[in-house]
Amino acid sequence: MKKFVSIALFICATIAGYAREYEPTEGWPYMFQDFKPAIVYYNDGKAESANINVHLIKNDLHFTDNDKIMLAHDGNKIDSVVCEDQTVLIRRGNLYVTLLHKTDYVVIGTTCQCDFNALNDGSGAYGSPTTTASTQNVASFNDHGNMAALRYKEMTQNKYNTRTLPTINRTVMVVNDRAICQANKRGVNELLTSDQKKAFNKYIKENKIKWKDINSLILVAKFLDEYIKADELLL
Repeated sequence: MKKFVSIALFICATIAGYAREYEPTEGWPYMFQDFKPAIVYYNDGKAESANINVHLIKNDLHFTDNDKIMLAHDGNKIDSVVCEDQTVLIRRGNLYVTLLHKTDYVVIGTTCQCDFNALNDGSGAYGSPTTTASTQNVASFNDHGNMAALRYKEMTQNKYNTRTLPTINRTVMVVNDRAICQANKRGVNELLTSDQKKAFNKYIKENKIKWKDINSLILVAKFLDEYIKADELLL
């Protein structure tokens, strides 16, 4: 983690009840209800300000340029995004992870991705049929190289005129800035050796780990920290 770390440490320990009231739609397939003022940090240390949102079809960062919605072409060079409202995103692999908490070597966060299986199963939200128009609305995002053809005002006016976009929301851990695993027993075990798994199972019982509780996840992260400090975690 780079420049956002000092900011991130002040955030999120109290977000155990993290919930999303806003739901993206096929007409507005974005992580946030609107574009947010933010500072985008790059892997080379450079930073720039922009109004951003994350497009959930391809997990791309978009920004507004006057009334145009544009694609950040250098998305693979982005390290993190710190929004004005203190939302912190880190980019690892092809995912933007919303930060909940950070220990020395582990980031706990959430991811939101389009559920393509549900999108293409032929049924809409709550059993309603999928219309050709709404499906094409989503597919059209793949047709624009720089998104310049998309108009911000037009999209905001139509954002609720289509069905809810099905999404997959997960709690994850970014471990030692390398591996991403789901924040559950199976996900963490995939990072451990046989002996480490035995120690981890004992640790789970002793600390009464509850996988949906942020304080329990912080304890799991600290367990992983100790192995990383000793250079004993094989990633």
